[in-house]
Amino acid sequence: MASRDTVQLVDAKLELARHLPPEERAELTAVTLPVFELGQGPLDLEALLGTNDAFAAGVLDGMVVHAVQIGEQWGIQLLGPGDLLIRSLAASPPWLDRVEFRLVGPTRLALLGASFLAVARRAPRVISALYECVAEQMQRVTGQLVICQLPRVDQRVLAILWLLAESWGQVTPGGVRLPLALTHETLGAMIGARRPTVSLALRKLSEEGAIVHQDSGWLLLEPPPEPATTPKVLGPELAGISLSRWAPPPEHRPDPSVVYAGLTETVRQLREQHLYDREQTRDQLRRVRTARVRMNATRRRISQDALRRRHLPSS
Repeated sequence: MASRDTVQLVDAKLELARHLPPEERAELTAVTLPVFELGQGPLDLEALLGTNDAFAAGVLDGMVVHAVQIGEQWGIQLLGPGDLLIRSLAASPPWLDRVEFRLVGPTRLALLGASFLAVARRAPRVISALYECVAEQMQRVTGQLVICQLPRVDQRVLAILWLLAESWGQVTPGGVRLPLALTHETLGAMIGARRPTVSLALRKLSEEGAIVHQDSGWLLLEPPPEPATTPKVLGPELAGISLSRWAPPPEHRPDPSVVYAGLTETVRQLREQHLYDREQTRDQLRRVRTARVRMNATRRRISQDALRRRHLPSS
């Protein structure tokens, strides 16, 4: 069941006001965004955003699982406070069996729609903060991709726990606490490993003192693998790009400057047409008022003539 509330746009959990100067922050204190409190279960993001005329949702509290299935394999991305859920306008490839969002518990989502866009016109710095939020999510996805390529599963498990701790961990005197109760199957979907292998890796890490299992998550004691001192430079070697017969024809993308010029000319023509139509409408209204005055005068004259004829003496 969903309940609706509001939250200030400058709320720290949204991280959209990170670049605002004090005077702009003070001006935007009264600006609020709609908030939906949702319970555990599947999330129909398209319906939520479409019904409320929004283009994205910011996670305030709770955790969202973004799951993708290809064949028999599931892949999972975790989204928590400060992350964005953005509606994709492009259709998913047909070989992606399922793409879905799930809420693992009570979750609060702030919707970004018309009110946010109106604020962005007055305070464009919120857009740069929005891009930074997306960039941080992309960086976490890239890190997760690299973690999936580590040779040993215990290395992957330790690295993914630290990657999540960078976003939602808590530093304590005993170590870094990660308050996420992740199942072995979920961890396996995040690092590309089977659940039994993940269970063995967690046991190994616990016996070595690298991690300590807690009721509501994990305590991380051993740091993740250090990067190599001499990183390998990778670069693609393109031998020419040819269109695959399996691929759809390439989409024609016009020059943005040409599109902008065309839109500007269209707006100019529409403005001129609007001014012309307005003058024509005013002229028609003037003619209608004049005709109405003449018609009323004619009616009075006819009535007066009728009265005079009625009172004329008969001959």
